[in-house]
Amino acid sequence: MKKVLIALSLVALGLSSCGQKAATTPANGEAQEMKPGTKISTVSDSLSYAIGAEYGRYLVNAKDIIGSDLNEKMVLKAINDLLAGKQSMTPEEGFAFMQEYFTVTMPERNLSEGIKFLEEVEKQPNVQKTESGLLYEIIVPGSDKKATKLSDEVKVKYRGTLRDGREFDSNYEKADTARFALQNVIKGWGEGLQLVGEGGKIKLYIPSDLAYGKRGLRGSIIGANEPLVFEVDLIEVIPAAEEEPAK
Repeated sequence: MKKVLIALSLVALGLSSCGQKAATTPANGEAQEMKPGTKISTVSDSLSYAIGAEYGRYLVNAKDIIGSDLNEKMVLKAINDLLAGKQSMTPEEGFAFMQEYFTVTMPERNLSEGIKFLEEVEKQPNVQKTESGLLYEIIVPGSDKKATKLSDEVKVKYRGTLRDGREFDSNYEKADTARFALQNVIKGWGEGLQLVGEGGKIKLYIPSDLAYGKRGLRGSIIGANEPLVFEVDLIEVIPAAEEEPAK
C-alpha cells in the first residue's frame, strides 16, 4: 500500500509539472529568479520551492472540493511530522480514512444538508416545485416560444453554484452563448428550461438525483449527492426538426 501511495504521489507530481512552464537553469548551475515571488538563489532552493508549490496547488484544489473540512495547520503538522521521522497515521490508515470520507461520510452529509437546503429554498416567495422535486423561480418570463421536448435545442448564458455559493461553471464572461439539446444535459436542466420562454431568465434549484447523483462530477468541485443552483438566461429556442413519418 505504501508503494502505491508513493507512486500515486509521484505520478501526480509529474503530471502536474507537465502542465506548468518549466524553470530554466543556466549552464553555471545557478537557478534563475522565479517570478512572481522571492528571488531563489540556488538550485536546491528552487527545486524545493517547486516541489512545495506543486503540493500547494494540490491543496488548493483539495480545499475547493473539501471546503471547511481541510485544516491547513494539520496539513503542515503532518508534513513536519513526516520530515521529523514520526507520524500519527500510517499510509494505510490515511488511505482507509480518505476512502471512507469520500465514499461514505461526504455523500451522506451532502445528501442530508442538501435536503435541508432545498427545504429552505422551497419556503421562499416565487419559488415553485415540479413533481420531480425540481425547484425554480421565473425571474423573467420571456416570450411564448418555449422548448417543448428534450430534442429541442437552446442557446443560453448561465452560472452554476453549489449550495454554499461556490461557483463551478459560468459562461457569462464569454462572448458566445452555449448551445445544446435538452436531452444532452442533466435532468434538472432538461426539465427546467421548458418552463421559461425565449428571452426569459430562470433560477433552478436542482436536487442531486436530477443532477450528478451519487457519483458527483469528476474533475470538478461537485461532490456526491450535491444539489446545484443555476441562473440561466434563455437566449434562443431552436425547435428540433420534425421527423418524417415512416413510409
